[in-house]
Amino acid sequence: MFAQPNNGSPSLAAKAWKTAIDKCLLSIIAACLVIASPFAFSQTSDWAAVEAAARKEGKVMLYHNLNPAGAERLANEFRKAYPAIKMEMTRLGSAPLLQRFGTEFSSGRHLADVMITFPDQRLFDGMKGGWMVKWTPPELKNFPAAVNHDQQNMLFTIQTAREAIIYNKQRVKPADVPKEWVDLFDPKWKGRIGMNPPWRSVSIQGIVAYWDKLGLGDTAAKMKENNVRFFEGSGGIMQAVIRGDVHVAEISDLPVNVALADGAPIGVVYPKSGTTLSLGYMFVADKAPNPNAGKVLANWLMTAKGQVFLQDFGGLAVTRNGAPPLSHLPATASLPNTIDGLELLPPAKQKEIVDHWRTTFGIQ
Repeated sequence: MFAQPNNGSPSLAAKAWKTAIDKCLLSIIAACLVIASPFAFSQTSDWAAVEAAARKEGKVMLYHNLNPAGAERLANEFRKAYPAIKMEMTRLGSAPLLQRFGTEFSSGRHLADVMITFPDQRLFDGMKGGWMVKWTPPELKNFPAAVNHDQQNMLFTIQTAREAIIYNKQRVKPADVPKEWVDLFDPKWKGRIGMNPPWRSVSIQGIVAYWDKLGLGDTAAKMKENNVRFFEGSGGIMQAVIRGDVHVAEISDLPVNVALADGAPIGVVYPKSGTTLSLGYMFVADKAPNPNAGKVLANWLMTAKGQVFLQDFGGLAVTRNGAPPLSHLPATASLPNTIDGLELLPPAKQKEIVDHWRTTFGIQ
């Protein structure tokens, strides 16, 4: 590269060239270290600063619609991981939870740090309306890209509920076990079938829309003819089936894995014709009173341990790559023909379903 005299010993000019080259190489190495250091070190140091700030905040408020008993066990595990952060929780159904957060946010009452909920359109409108902080959880790299809603780094899918059929094994003969959605409308279940009403939950609206997609006819009229019993939540349905108050039911499978693990005499069917999913979303609130503690809690729920605890205590399949399956239920990926129920529910369809079922059952 550089010409040097070749007289057997380095000349002063050659030494000068060598010194210049050495300095140049050192400068390049130093520049590379400066460029590389943010990738190698900044994320770790930045997250350590977030954790330190979270400990100073000393508390975090979670709004959620998880299983109540399971949520408390989950909170206990978080407290073990971060004993300096006091965790508090408020639980409501997804619709009233979204209503409460939206009302508080619009009025400037910022109480929640983190929310976990199943969505309706208000959640996505809230995403556009400033409800959520934009950030990248350190654990996000361990999840499929699809969990990052619209790739906006604000709203993350951490769990999934699936619609299913359950039945009481002590009351339903093996030959009578429903295998498909159409079996729910068999007159033999008259007065012995349960479900949540579609006006209660987007999850139920989704499965009704799927029944329409399958061409099952006027399912509201068929359920009325079968004297369906309505419940206000999957927990109530589960207890009714276990007691034998109803023998079969349509259910969002939130409480099913926990019930099976406890030895409940129930069977569960995911019809081969397919089923709908309800995606459980999490976000850290913008203007959260404890923003760093909120990020720490949210990121902890995305860790390998946090996802196992969430699945074991909450009973829902989680979304982290490599997470173990539910102990008593199949993995979502193994179910045939699954679809996000919201994809079947444009606002006009949602209104059509609710209005029709209310009219059919005389509910104003």
